[in-house]
Amino acid sequence: MEQRAPEIIFTVLVGGSFLIWIGAFTFSKGYLRKELREITLELATMIAIGATLGSLYFSEIRNFVPCEYCWYQRIAMYPLALILLIATIRRDKNIIPYALTLSLVGFGISAYHYQLQLFPEQSSSCGLDAACTYRWIEVFGFVTIPLLALTSFAFVSMVLVATPRPWKTSRYE
Repeated sequence: MEQRAPEIIFTVLVGGSFLIWIGAFTFSKGYLRKELREITLELATMIAIGATLGSLYFSEIRNFVPCEYCWYQRIAMYPLALILLIATIRRDKNIIPYALTLSLVGFGISAYHYQLQLFPEQSSSCGLDAACTYRWIEVFGFVTIPLLALTSFAFVSMVLVATPRPWKTSRYE
């Protein structure tokens, strides 16, 4: 059970954050929405950095061999974490279209990878050393690494969409 603790903690953090964010925007009053919208870039940065650190943990500490689609997801997530960090430090919201593009591409790759794990009888282009259908972790019977990536990309995308643009006027400002 000790080795599964980080996976469970990461799953609960990602899933809980996602649900809290959806609930805050769905059921909150305008004031709370305005307050949350002011820190959206910081939230997106934390999520992307957390997902990057999580993937490094799985490959470098737990020695899980990333498959081809895991690498594609990393190609989307790692620069996303860096550009969001730089944008957050500089308070530059003009990066949103570029970050959102990376996030949506990663979301699509993660969705495809997760459905490969759900339906492993499909043919896959992955190599023999790291099968795309292999589940290195399985928390609560359905949460795998591609689903964690999918949730992270979805959360980043949702937060970026909710971020007020400097080139548009917002009804909350």
